[in-house]
Amino acid sequence: MSAPTTHSAAPSGQGRGARRSARVVLVNWKNAPLTLRAARSIAPQLRARDTLILVDNGSGDDSLDVLAAHLPELRTLTGAGPDSRGPGAAVEIVNAGVNDGFGAGVMAGASNLREGALVLLNNDATVRDGFLDALLDPLADPMVGATTALILLAGRYREARDDEAVALSGNGPTRWVRLSDDEARAGLGAILVNSTGNIVDSSGNGQDRDWLVPVAQLAAPEQVFGICGGACAIRRDAWEEVGGIRTDLFMYYEDTDLSYKLREAGFQVRFVAGAVVDHEHAASSGTSSPMFLRVNARNRIIVAAQHAPWGVVARAVARSLARALRSGGRGPVARGVFQGLLALPRALRHRTASRF
Repeated sequence: MSAPTTHSAAPSGQGRGARRSARVVLVNWKNAPLTLRAARSIAPQLRARDTLILVDNGSGDDSLDVLAAHLPELRTLTGAGPDSRGPGAAVEIVNAGVNDGFGAGVMAGASNLREGALVLLNNDATVRDGFLDALLDPLADPMVGATTALILLAGRYREARDDEAVALSGNGPTRWVRLSDDEARAGLGAILVNSTGNIVDSSGNGQDRDWLVPVAQLAAPEQVFGICGGACAIRRDAWEEVGGIRTDLFMYYEDTDLSYKLREAGFQVRFVAGAVVDHEHAASSGTSSPMFLRVNARNRIIVAAQHAPWGVVARAVARSLARALRSGGRGPVARGVFQGLLALPRALRHRTASRF
């Protein structure tokens, strides 16, 4: 890590054991019921100086009306009451007006940040009891600029048979199939980890640490490279120092980029096992959609070029090119690679990589 800056904690705590205040941002796009489910899960954990922001990213459907209709319910869940006159948290809707991607939605929700920390929660996730206090507690350490939650895959899973094509797979040999709700309620199968934070491999691939590890076998250290943007907290001074989250990637790799920036500024990221989230993996976009494949391939090159050591940049470009050529230069992956290469000169001009 580069020589650390002297960071001050600037806490903002209140009753029930002092902790800093938080602004929780949920970004919605064309799925208000899913966003409301996430909001209902975290609203009871908010305190008087916290804020819950629901950002509609230009859905163009009835999302704004649906979200607005449920504001009294959410305010009541925080303790504020439907008219916001009680001691609970504020709940607000931000209309982004246009879908400029996840980062732009987050920045709209984080505008004029006054709270002590910014909490990001995917709209396809729900939090468990004690999530928010646990996630915010390590931020009292001035060197910890951000925390990342224990994200579990919703449901329970069993090992897949060789003839089952629809299965989750990772770096290991085991593939997994989700059990029915009845089987899950009976306690069959295993609960799997989605993320204990973000890591980057030697080819610049940003990925979830401990992906598909059975939670019963989990032994994740607190220190981790970076945050998973699906459930994390960033201290306000750290957020302001690094300029927030970038808005030009549309979606995917924004959390990897932000993690690089935090580390370059001298901050640490800490994994918090007690802050638990259940996540419907890729419920909003899907990991096999053409958009995911294209944007993921493009952003891997851009983020590596701007932040990673030169060896990682070289491998990211070479292996991305090889992957594009294997597809005959056609399809979403090839398009993403070519878009990444076109963006490479600009990324290198803005290179901020440092030793850490």
